Amino acid sequence: MERMEKILLERNWQDLEKLVLVSSKKAIRTLVNRIYIKDGLGFWRAVEALGVASALAEEQKKDSSVELVRRYFWSLNEESGGNAWNAAEAIGSIMASNPKECGHFNWMLANLLEDESLQEGTLWGLLNLSINAPEVVDPLVERVYPFLEARDVNQRGLAVWIFSLMKACPSAKERWEIEEELHKTLIQDQEMAEIYWEGEYYHFPVSELLGKEIVTFYAREYKQADFTWNISVASSQKGLCWVGLGTPEKEEGELRTWVQKRVPGSLVIPRALPNQKVMEQLEDYFSGIRQEFNLPLDPRGTDFQLKVWEELCRIPYGETRSYGEIAQNIGNPKGQRAVGLANNKNPIAIIIPCHRVVGKKGDLVGYASGLDHKVRLLNWEAAHRHQ
Repeated sequence: MERMEKILLERNWQDLEKLVLVSSKKAIRTLVNRIYIKDGLGFWRAVEALGVASALAEEQKKDSSVELVRRYFWSLNEESGGNAWNAAEAIGSIMASNPKECGHFNWMLANLLEDESLQEGTLWGLLNLSINAPEVVDPLVERVYPFLEARDVNQRGLAVWIFSLMKACPSAKERWEIEEELHKTLIQDQEMAEIYWEGEYYHFPVSELLGKEIVTFYAREYKQADFTWNISVASSQKGLCWVGLGTPEKEEGELRTWVQKRVPGSLVIPRALPNQKVMEQLEDYFSGIRQEFNLPLDPRGTDFQLKVWEELCRIPYGETRSYGEIAQNIGNPKGQRAVGLANNKNPIAIIIPCHRVVGKKGDLVGYASGLDHKVRLLNWEAAHRHQ
């Protein structure tokens, strides 16, 4: 228990992973016992750690997260309720960390909103799910809506933030509208909601949460033949908004600067799950088995930049186009230089394939991540084009 407390104090998930690898059951049992004690920041970090640990355990033993969620729901049905203390927070954390395995419990989680003692924890869990797996939360709109008028400011703030995140999802946008008169009330609501988020308590005016977006950031390495790529990806609720080829530290710094300009007021957090599909498709690309990407994109730029980037996506795998050809195709035949500048500002490398744009004579001029990267990508695609 002492070692676990140190892990929670430092929020050191690498050490938590070591404990799970030694004995996932013991690590999870320790966290389950720790969650009985609702003592502020330590409690919330234990809740978060339980989600992390359950995902690590899931990698070792399939459906272990499902079993854990079932045990929590079973404990809520016990007459004494003694084993159910703070179960809503725990269930929400496990589900958010394992949405693929546990997403089918979404209605059972939403039903906990009927119990006053479980409402805030349930809303916190639904908030995390709305980031990692919005499709799981999408059907629950009618369960969350009444909490937009909750007397408790934390519950109200959580519900508003869930609506804000869900409304940003193209597939859910229409269902998560707030009635006009209520929206007018909320936009003037300056009461402060206290919400645990990524290791700390944050205080937001309810009105600010109406437009609060989240950008999730994740970095990993990919092997491509004899070369190792550093790839950093970031996603908004609308889709992929960043792919960078520099070191994780460099890319995170540049991403945060980009977000301040393009997605002002949003939070940037390190999280793998919302970027999982992106990572899988990049893995296929670098393995030579994928030539087209099937991902929702949210690049954010000027109208002209977006027009150029859309045209870049029409360049077939293994082929190139000149800056002049791109300018001609977008109806601006004298705009080669402007096309080059837009190319340089492309926030989504590889997937919006700015590496496929070359000079008039086929010379490899300009690439934000370095010409060596451009050469590797073009050579790779040329070698795998007809496979």
